[in-house]
Amino acid sequence: MSSIEKKRCPFMEKCYRKNPIHFGEMSHPHLEELLIDQLDGVIKIPEVLHFQCNDHSQLLDQLKVLQMVLRKERDKNRDNMSVTSSSSSKIESLSTAPSSIKEDLKEKIERHKKATALRRQDKLKQMDAEAQALSKALVNEECDSSGSVKAKKRNREASEAGSSVTKKMRQMSIESSNSTKDSQQSISDSQGSSRNNEQNANSGTSIMDMYVACDSEKSRKEFRKKVIQRMRQSGYGVSVVEPGEFAIKYAFSAPYHLFFTRVENSKETYNQQFSITFPEILDRSLGEIVKSLHLNFMVDVGWLCLQYLLAGQRTDMLILYGDRVDHEKLHSNITMIEVQMPTQFGCHHTKIMILQYKDDGIRVVVSTANLYSDDWENRTQGLWISPHLPRLPESANPSDGESPTGFKKDLERYLNKYRFPDLTQWISAVRRANFSDVKVFLVASVPGTHKDNEADSWGHKKLAHVLSRHATLPPDAPQWPIVAQSSSIGSLGPNFESWLSKEIIPCMSRETTKGLKSHPHFQFIYPSIDNYKQSFDCRNLSCCLPYSAKTHSKQQWIESYLYQWKAKRTGRDRAMPHIKSYTRISPDLRSISWFVLTSANLSKAAWGMQRNNHYIMSYEAGVVFIPKFITGTTTFPIEDEEDPAVPVFPIPYDLPLCRYESSDRPFVSEFLSSMSRS
Repeated sequence: MSSIEKKRCPFMEKCYRKNPIHFGEMSHPHLEELLIDQLDGVIKIPEVLHFQCNDHSQLLDQLKVLQMVLRKERDKNRDNMSVTSSSSSKIESLSTAPSSIKEDLKEKIERHKKATALRRQDKLKQMDAEAQALSKALVNEECDSSGSVKAKKRNREASEAGSSVTKKMRQMSIESSNSTKDSQQSISDSQGSSRNNEQNANSGTSIMDMYVACDSEKSRKEFRKKVIQRMRQSGYGVSVVEPGEFAIKYAFSAPYHLFFTRVENSKETYNQQFSITFPEILDRSLGEIVKSLHLNFMVDVGWLCLQYLLAGQRTDMLILYGDRVDHEKLHSNITMIEVQMPTQFGCHHTKIMILQYKDDGIRVVVSTANLYSDDWENRTQGLWISPHLPRLPESANPSDGESPTGFKKDLERYLNKYRFPDLTQWISAVRRANFSDVKVFLVASVPGTHKDNEADSWGHKKLAHVLSRHATLPPDAPQWPIVAQSSSIGSLGPNFESWLSKEIIPCMSRETTKGLKSHPHFQFIYPSIDNYKQSFDCRNLSCCLPYSAKTHSKQQWIESYLYQWKAKRTGRDRAMPHIKSYTRISPDLRSISWFVLTSANLSKAAWGMQRNNHYIMSYEAGVVFIPKFITGTTTFPIEDEEDPAVPVFPIPYDLPLCRYESSDRPFVSEFLSSMSRS
């Protein structure tokens, strides 16, 4: 079916890979034959197959991915050779054409790619020109150039992150000459401006008013242009991603569906298969969103609404948060609930989105990023995005549509712990959704004392429960180090044995093989002061690493386990890691036995500690990747292997790890204060 000759997959009918790149490079005649007349619409698998198949669910998944790849190839052929897609025999004839025709086709494809790129550039230029015209009447009211320079400046200390974001958003409202006043007066003016904007809602001059008015296809396109223009005038370095294409990128991310945020100041991250911007999560190629739930710590509502406008979406929104960093006046379609914590040492640190689409299906996103601009610009963040989870038929039982990993019941249990009536509709949406395509585990934390069997549902005890049942390691398991990586460090106690060696190491050492085993080495990636000095955050005097000098003074022993943040391979060396991850890596650095992406830093508050019972102080959420559920293997490769059936798992940092030198010290937030004073 492809116009370009492919090598036949050496695994033939035994291939279980679901990665579009693999299907784009390798031919699978046994699958292609089934799709001859099924490139469009729902795939039907014949009752009798001409090859042995023990897993029809896996076969259907492969056919869906291959269908997308072949359909894309067919459409390219249309553009370049005016071939009608209705005749599959014509398409197949291209694959047997003389080599001269094939070479000519390759040249045409390359020319088509270049022409497409040029058209995109022209489209962006045209968009800018149209946006200029649309906002011409507004430009005279914008703040002067000195105000724009002020809007470009970042917060001076970590504790001032919120006011900096608010300042940026305030610049994006159409105000007159108030932008040169000091910070406190500006906040007051902003609140007054919000009231004025409410009175002039029909004018669409504020971000919130635009968000509410964005209720048609025409208005979405118009407001998107206005937003891009407004952001550029306000000091944002906007590099717009063309909408409508994320569905393809998402399919290419199979089977892991793990992404890292694009870094604005690192151009090499722009075209990476696993790079993502916030509007791409909301892209209309995945469906029209009608409702959204956001559970997060720091939230800037104005910035969040901008992301929806950039994606051409507008939804009713429920936001559960720990700290709000803006002063926007909310309209009735946005509900915000501050999550009160039982102790001052815990926080609502979870970062989950649930998006509900027009077809009543949902999608779950688990990430490490707060909902404000700095976290999505020049920092390293991680996200897992679920497949589309369709609604179950009305006749389905509540237990139907469960994930092989129990993700559905775990998510429902987590949402129920809030005891908020506003979440009832979302718990119902989860219960009615089909999670059978979700292949990761949910590991969450909720504050409180957890006893007996309930303890195994939360924090590090939940992770231990998962690993002990599903993680498989070879006989040399003690030589596979535990590698932890986070953006802050909790109070761990006076020595290594206080908590790490006593609770965390045993938890992360669990596997299906029983018996006594020595603890593996522990390696912890956390940025040094030199890492920070070279970072994009340092340039802006901002920070996402709230570890304090006071805490470190009580646990300097941790320095024996510290490793630098290095990520040159992915272009994120200077993008400070707000991501948190945990894994076990083989001694030859070629594979891992499992991987955790989570909001949980290395702390007792996040993971829990034994205090008569399992005691947790914070809300957290993460996902666990176990090979046997995703690739059917015992490990994930992290380097290119000869086996094309299992794709490389994307690790966010460089290997081998780089240990702290004797002169290195971990970054502490007081260092930023000293820089501000100097």
